Amino acid sequence: QKPKLLVIMFLNDLYSNSYYIKAFVWVGFISFLMYILHQGYKKWRILKMVNKFDGPRSPSIIFGHMGILTQVSEKFCADIRSFSRKYYPHFGLRVIWDATVFILAPEDCQILMGSKKHSTKGTVYKVLENWLKDGLLLSSGRKWIGRRGILTPAFHFSILKDFVAIFNEESENLVKIISTNCSRPIDVVPLVCEFTLNSINETAMGTKINTEDNDQKAYRNAISTLLFLLRLRMMKPWLYSNWLYFFTFEGQAERRLLRMLHRFTRNVIRKRMDNTSDISEHQTQETGEDDIYMSKKKKRLAMLDILLQAKLDGEKINYAGICEEVDTFMFEGHDTTANALGFCLMLIANHTKIQEQIYQEIKTVLGDGDRKPTYNELQKMDLLERCIKESLRLYPSVPSISRIVEEDTTLNSGLVLPKGMNVNISIKDIHTNPEIYPDPEKFDPDRFLPDNSHNRHPYAYIPFSAGPRNCIGQKFAILEMKSVLIGILQHFRMTAVDTPQTIVLTADLILRSRDGIKVEFHERN
Repeated sequence: QKPKLLVIMFLNDLYSNSYYIKAFVWVGFISFLMYILHQGYKKWRILKMVNKFDGPRSPSIIFGHMGILTQVSEKFCADIRSFSRKYYPHFGLRVIWDATVFILAPEDCQILMGSKKHSTKGTVYKVLENWLKDGLLLSSGRKWIGRRGILTPAFHFSILKDFVAIFNEESENLVKIISTNCSRPIDVVPLVCEFTLNSINETAMGTKINTEDNDQKAYRNAISTLLFLLRLRMMKPWLYSNWLYFFTFEGQAERRLLRMLHRFTRNVIRKRMDNTSDISEHQTQETGEDDIYMSKKKKRLAMLDILLQAKLDGEKINYAGICEEVDTFMFEGHDTTANALGFCLMLIANHTKIQEQIYQEIKTVLGDGDRKPTYNELQKMDLLERCIKESLRLYPSVPSISRIVEEDTTLNSGLVLPKGMNVNISIKDIHTNPEIYPDPEKFDPDRFLPDNSHNRHPYAYIPFSAGPRNCIGQKFAILEMKSVLIGILQHFRMTAVDTPQTIVLTADLILRSRDGIKVEFHERN
């Protein structure tokens, strides 16, 4: 009772003395005013400095370039490409009191991406927060460092070697599906999307899912619909605030989709948690000096197993944190790779000579028939790897990334990016810069021969980002793509239906073909 009496006495004194009330009101008012002035000064400074950058003329004094940023995705992509050619090495766009500078030169990319200082994701990623929360993609600072440290062992080469058998098995399942759709145009993206989702579940999550399971199909459809809604939200910056967004039809639809997506991933986690005794049994003996687990003496486990073990070991991750990372990797681990595979299949189908050379390379390494490759044999597929790299140059799965500048930063041109500004690193436009890649729209895997690439700027090819925040799963993705392409080319010849000239590119956070990617498959004799 005593604390209650003290509170009551304090409130009585407060109300009996108007001086204290006035003081509190004034302190609150002055603090609020100082905050508003501080935020206003930061915005004014950003707008003042962005005016020093070249860029398209602002059509509105108040709204700036909002009309450009709120266009349909394919038109926005085309306009940004046009500005990138015209205003190289950087240009600025403004929407009301916010501004973004687009970075197009490898030298400037290195300044921003090569430093640990600028690790905070840009404002545009706010649209993902309701879905992915504060997982590895969106987190920053100490949390990101801690999570990256926990997850890095999951992608050690000794684990990836064990995943090849799963990639091969899922490739066989994909080949069976394709064989029932031969000699007619088919959209390959949904097919490879099913393959990549099955693969990420069995490898990283340690859970095999039934391809006929309605939940699995509903999960894929829900992601497709959610990404469409997120794309609409990205074009409406005034809806970045959740309290306003969830009053809209799109916000209500997103809530329903997120319930379904989170239910699916929680079921994956729950299945694996039911086998936590298996994880405990996987404690291991030392496996060699190069094994990064030697210090912890743990067996090489799937990513979800490592997260669960970290929770058991008290390594600063709880159940909510595990959910964040599973949501992040289930999305990033299947959708990005699926679209990358779609573009790669289209390019190989359009270049029959290169397709035949890849097939001969496969036969040289694996012999005739359909024997599946081992990890070491995949490393020998040099032409195939160069084709994948060239495909990712032309069609990087993530065409741009956004960061917030953490301190005033001087670019190679001498212009300064002020603290707090959003920067957009235009990966696709860097990859198609004719000064770096002559005849940049041509599909030429020989660009990645050692003699042709050794003098190339290290930030001129960044399909998996670069620097401290590079993609943790890039080796996983390349192995997965190699495995499935080998499985397909062992059984089928491909002929082109869609071409680079006929597809219309669009992007939410991932580069896509608006109308899918159609290829025709023909069984080999």
